[in-house]
Amino acid sequence: MRVSPFILSLAIATGLAACQPAQQADGAGPDAVAAGNEAPPPAAAPTSDERVFAFQCDGLAVQATYRGQDSATVVVGGRTFLMASEPAASGAKFGDGQGNVFWTKGTTEGTLTLKGEPDRSCTGSGKEGELAPAAAASAAPAFRATGNEPGWLAQVSAGDTPVLRVETGYGEQKFEVLSPTQGKDGWSGKAADGTDVKVSFQRTVCHDDMSGQAFGATVMLTVGARQYHGCGDFAGAPALAERP
Repeated sequence: MRVSPFILSLAIATGLAACQPAQQADGAGPDAVAAGNEAPPPAAAPTSDERVFAFQCDGLAVQATYRGQDSATVVVGGRTFLMASEPAASGAKFGDGQGNVFWTKGTTEGTLTLKGEPDRSCTGSGKEGELAPAAAASAAPAFRATGNEPGWLAQVSAGDTPVLRVETGYGEQKFEVLSPTQGKDGWSGKAADGTDVKVSFQRTVCHDDMSGQAFGATVMLTVGARQYHGCGDFAGAPALAERP
């Protein structure tokens, strides 16, 4: 039996249509599929946990930037120290492993230790970026003297009730004399433990034997039976030139 050409053509067309891949649904083309796989929105930027506080440490301006409880950057004058948290019985203690340590109790008091220098007492306002008025006064003692080998510090606070503070042995021993007796060439008195302390000065140019910096007074510190020699200056004294 002969097959009608029309029927044969219809069968071929039907077979070809069956071999074609199924068409994607409207709006589901490649572009639409890509749009459906959108990347998640970027994560929000981490919030900063930095806190900055200012201190005065026996005449030195200090800025401490804390990063959580693990690290701190301490700027002292033109020097910057990167410090990590260290164990402490109280307060927050940070050090750089090189002998430089900044140890605070809260944000209003602390101690700054720089390698090879006597410890310095620090005062802060307790508010970020704000310096307490009292700190400005303590930053300029009426008289301040230092010496080397071993490092020592003596200073007399300004005000109606002066206090003589002394540190020897690079800050290992500390003495405080309340309302010391003032003479024409210095101050003297007894510390709380009964140790006799005396600071005597002569108004002559004195050069620091390590830095060569010039001061306006030659100083002798007596603590108990031991004497120390160094240089000092009064508050507001003009800076003298370094030794050539």
